Amino acid sequence: MKKILLSLITCLSLLAPVNVCASSKSMVYLSDDLYIETIITENISTYAMQTKTGTKTNNYKDGSGHILFSVSVTGTFRYDGSSSTCTSSSVKTSVNDSNWKITSQSASKSGNKAIAYATAKKYYLSVAVETRNETVTLTCDKNGKLS
Repeated sequence: MKKILLSLITCLSLLAPVNVCASSKSMVYLSDDLYIETIITENISTYAMQTKTGTKTNNYKDGSGHILFSVSVTGTFRYDGSSSTCTSSSVKTSVNDSNWKITSQSASKSGNKAIAYATAKKYYLSVAVETRNETVTLTCDKNGKLS
């Protein structure tokens, strides 16, 4: 009886989904005072071999490396080696500097892309002195590679 129970538990554990995370990072300098750190994180489920969920985050940092605000898009994709499709998309924003505010945000999907839109404004003495309209796009190729 113990052998049967042990065999059943082993078989069920092999069928359970396992999530693996991977990430990549890059930077783009806009000026001496502002740069964008981009991080792509993907969750790969071994249960659903041709489905992938990933997040692309743009951290907007000052010259000292402090995050001012962040815009993230999360997308779920299906791919089969000949094409890929985005099945869902969502946006998340955060602000770490009291001078900045996110005034609007939305998400959409188009073909193999998950897209986040956000408007961030920098205030000085309650007056908006800078506006940044940001778009973050996460793309999945036919083989499941995110970029």
